[in-house]
Amino acid sequence: MEIIYDNHEEEWEKCTNDEERKKIAKTWLQEGSLDKLRHRRMLSCINPLINGNNKWLTIGDGRYGTDANYIMEEGDKAHASDISKKLLEIGNKIGFIDEYSEENAENLSFADESFDYVLIKEAFHHFPRPWIALHEAFRVCKKGIILIEPNDINLHSTGIRKRLFRKLKLMLKFLLGKNIYQSGYSFETVGNFIYSTNQRELEKFLLGMHYRYGAFKSISDFYIKGGENISMTSKDFKDQIKIQLFKKILLIRELIHKLGFEDNVILCSILFKEKPKESVILDLKKLNWNYKILPKNPYL
Repeated sequence: MEIIYDNHEEEWEKCTNDEERKKIAKTWLQEGSLDKLRHRRMLSCINPLINGNNKWLTIGDGRYGTDANYIMEEGDKAHASDISKKLLEIGNKIGFIDEYSEENAENLSFADESFDYVLIKEAFHHFPRPWIALHEAFRVCKKGIILIEPNDINLHSTGIRKRLFRKLKLMLKFLLGKNIYQSGYSFETVGNFIYSTNQRELEKFLLGMHYRYGAFKSISDFYIKGGENISMTSKDFKDQIKIQLFKKILLIRELIHKLGFEDNVILCSILFKEKPKESVILDLKKLNWNYKILPKNPYL
């Protein structure tokens, strides 16, 4: 059976030969932009797992290895991987990352338990067979997998408040002329179906293999168009408007989530292969992670 992957390899190619894409790609290597803040906000969720002694694998890290670079800056070692090594080669050459390889997430080239942790950030939702990739990630880790991915919105199990709020959002999208997916399913321009993550399904993934420890945390997110080129220290009035807009929208979305009108759009999940140390659990809880011990199978 032919497996159809999205067009990320072509996208990375454009980042080296298309002038507009090259400009955007260069911002991924720079500090201090609004969009960099957005990604760092997501990545900071993994800080309780970084201790200066762990070795990480990042999957789908094709933007020069930006996730691996973050882990290295925080003190751990990291190996960056992606389905295309196009930008990873450049990242390695300029010293942005130390190690990299071209990998298909469904068939990793590493031996069992080669890494302490595996990080999959905003890549799982691109995979055509994500559960195969998840099993592969679990195979090559010793301690656990971290997913930072779109949160699945189950339209059939939401309460009245969420249904009414969703109808208002659909009406607003219609008025603004944006794409509307009544089913809740959506797609990205590189060609992939957005395979969003679901806490219950990930818990069942663990239980199916008789593992019991997980942690989950949802966060708000919002993309400001052109945020890659907006410096957080910019004095430009228009830039400052966009920066303040970004911060206020995040706060509003978090409030909407707390009031029960809508789930946060990003789900951060840790699937532990072994019970974490108490100090790690405490640090996770300080960052509002929900640490869970799943039921023990009474028949084993």
